[in-house]
Amino acid sequence: MLDLTGKVAVVTGAGSGIGRGIALALASAGADILAADIVGARAEATAREVREAGGAAAAQAVDVRDRAGLIDLAATAVEQLGGLDIVVANAGIGRGGTVLTMSEEDWNTQIDVNLKGVFLTVQACGREMVRRNRGGRVIAIASLAAERASPGLGAYCASKAGVRMLARVWAQELAPYGITVNSIGPGIIDTPLAAGLIGEGDDRVQTERAVPLGRLGYPEDIGNVACWLASDEAEYVTGTYNLIDGGLADRGGFGTNSPQAQQVQMIREARQRMSGDQVLAMIDQQSAEAMKFANEQRVARGLQ
Repeated sequence: MLDLTGKVAVVTGAGSGIGRGIALALASAGADILAADIVGARAEATAREVREAGGAAAAQAVDVRDRAGLIDLAATAVEQLGGLDIVVANAGIGRGGTVLTMSEEDWNTQIDVNLKGVFLTVQACGREMVRRNRGGRVIAIASLAAERASPGLGAYCASKAGVRMLARVWAQELAPYGITVNSIGPGIIDTPLAAGLIGEGDDRVQTERAVPLGRLGYPEDIGNVACWLASDEAEYVTGTYNLIDGGLADRGGFGTNSPQAQQVQMIREARQRMSGDQVLAMIDQQSAEAMKFANEQRVARGLQ
């Protein structure tokens, strides 16, 4: 079993989903955890779970768009837990919309959180690692969407592709300081953030069947890989992109019955009987309805 005893790990977005899974996996391997989340109560819940299992953990509310807050986060790791050896830049959000319908606000928010937020997190924690002069491990959470075009998720795909490339650049920049940098690309992971993509009932079954290994991923699947990248066993591994998707990347789309395929067919049929203005009005209305539903779901799941 991997041994991270004596290591201190900062995990952003640790209050739920993949971030929580990574924090718990690192803790199970012996690391002390500083759980960070934009919602402080969620961060504390993860830290409490670590402590109840016998580990050491602290929690802090932080918005990864806030540089000063992240500098304070890095300092807290040292002050409260005694060091900073591992940082997992995981915090991220997803907002749907095509190039014809996405709002500027949704575009900016995704780029700010998913891309700029990773940069600010790694910068703050990386500077603390350099100051302590003990090397370190940086793990940035990208996505299968970093390499696979997903209609309706353009900003998300772009931000995650940026994370993947930044990790390669930072691996070169931080190597002289003994700091490795790697990224992980989760596929479809069973989390609240992915609920809309996974679907329910028959849709969920179809999504599961689309994965060659026959199941959705779990947060602990990502956590296990993060533990290895954070360990001494991976000390010569840097600049890599680790796709954890059950084989989905090399399989096609979700099939002719998928929502994506149905949407394409609907638009094709509409173009045969509507003017261009009518088609635009239709997709704008559908986009507004989808956004309203997505917001309601986020509220119901406590994501905002």
